Amino acid sequence: MEGKRKEGRERKISLYFASPFFNAEQVEREEYLKAKLRYLDYDVWSPKEECHLDPNADIKLRKKVFYKNLDAILSCSAVFAVTDGKDMGTIWECGFAYANSVPIIYYAETLGDNPFNLMLAESGICVLTSRKELKVGVIEEALENYKDYTFKGVIE
Repeated sequence: MEGKRKEGRERKISLYFASPFFNAEQVEREEYLKAKLRYLDYDVWSPKEECHLDPNADIKLRKKVFYKNLDAILSCSAVFAVTDGKDMGTIWECGFAYANSVPIIYYAETLGDNPFNLMLAESGICVLTSRKELKVGVIEEALENYKDYTFKGVIE
């Protein structure tokens, strides 16, 4: 992994990791990004790791998992959201975070020169489009300067 671990933080930044994980490409991306974020010394809360749900789970367990995810979003410093795959759950989690003033960092590896969604562009404090951009200080800078952030790319 590139970069060096940042030492001496007063408060460790915690990230709710919102991402699709329904095919091999998504799983590879998710696993790489979680490992990289942890290497950079962030606490990463992953729904897949913490409370993955069987598709046939009963109603009681579904509700328990749903509220556990909401609590995690509200307790984290920010949401780190992978938009590749345009997963409905990930986008919903971002809307919930935005409505509750939780900062959102978008990761759009497959965006390329394509337009980015207006609602995402306006709700995020940072949009990263490559693995190389994920390095020491990027998330701290986004959290510190979020009021000055404006997405500069093309929107749809």
